[in-house]
Amino acid sequence: MNYQNIPTTYTAQTREQLQERIAQRKRELGSQLVILGHHYQSDDVIAFADFVGDSLKLSQQAASLKDVRYIVFCGVHFMAESANILSPAATVLLPHPAAGCAMADLADDTDVATAIDDLAADTAARVVPITYVNSTAAVKAATARAGGACCTSSNVRNVFAWALAPTGQGGAAADKILAIPDQNLGINTAVAMGFTPDDCVVYDPRLAHGGLTADQIRTARFILWKGHCYVHQRFTPEHIHAARQQRPSVRVMVHPECPRETVALADAAGSTEQIIRAVAESPDVRDWAIGTESNLVNRLAARHRDKRIRTLGDAPALCVQMARIDLPRLLWTLDTLATGQPNNTVRVPENIAADARLALERMIAIT
Repeated sequence: MNYQNIPTTYTAQTREQLQERIAQRKRELGSQLVILGHHYQSDDVIAFADFVGDSLKLSQQAASLKDVRYIVFCGVHFMAESANILSPAATVLLPHPAAGCAMADLADDTDVATAIDDLAADTAARVVPITYVNSTAAVKAATARAGGACCTSSNVRNVFAWALAPTGQGGAAADKILAIPDQNLGINTAVAMGFTPDDCVVYDPRLAHGGLTADQIRTARFILWKGHCYVHQRFTPEHIHAARQQRPSVRVMVHPECPRETVALADAAGSTEQIIRAVAESPDVRDWAIGTESNLVNRLAARHRDKRIRTLGDAPALCVQMARIDLPRLLWTLDTLATGQPNNTVRVPENIAADARLALERMIAIT
């Protein structure tokens, strides 16, 4: 990947100049180009997105467009990898090559393979890995090779149920689930399925055997990778208490990447898409405090001006990685496409892509 710095000719332009030139490039590139904008992007970038949504949904939408040659993913690196996996014939570009994901970086394929081997040595029980799409392609591939599947925050409960179901019912016959890389999503889903926090243990890849004893592994149903999203980790029970004290009628909804104690105290938890639907489909709820990234919350507030919608807590919750992508970066990327020398392309090696695709396909096949 090309990590060169952006030319100053782009950063010196005004917002209006950048907007005009991006619109011009979009017209020139026409139907061979699709721009994908993740919900956590700024409004300036979202204004030029052909599709707006969560990471996997965006990749699937791009894959459905047969004539697309170029996919510009305004998101983070693992999202661009998924787009390449599902659209291998297209050129996928990430406007800022350093736009990564701190949570995805907490699990690499070597550590995941070691964990799977460690658990196989420590227990005769069948352990099936379930990996959040917020992970690298290499980790997705390691998951597939171990008989596991990917999940999203929308379908994680269905995927966990698939993993635990007998093979005769189309499941993976898991005795235990290794949930990678978000421990909050793992424990919140387990509890939502009727299990208890005592059924969960945390595997720390920095420690021998994850820092777990043989007895802990034996009794656990869910082995949770030690990892979290720093944006959602910031939401606390104190924020919920303060919101309810200020406005007793407020409805608090948080993302399942939030800590367990926060989710337990909220009125509801759901993925980004589920949060959007809940606000739209609850006409009688006029007051919302939402525990997720602030760009999305602010966009919901602008869309539903008849309601009071704000980010839970006392400060904005922003993904600094998403913020790396801005109008100068987007224009620069489109200019390189127009000149036939695309930069910051993302391509997953085919041997990794094939297995990662299998982990995604297993998830998609689960109903």
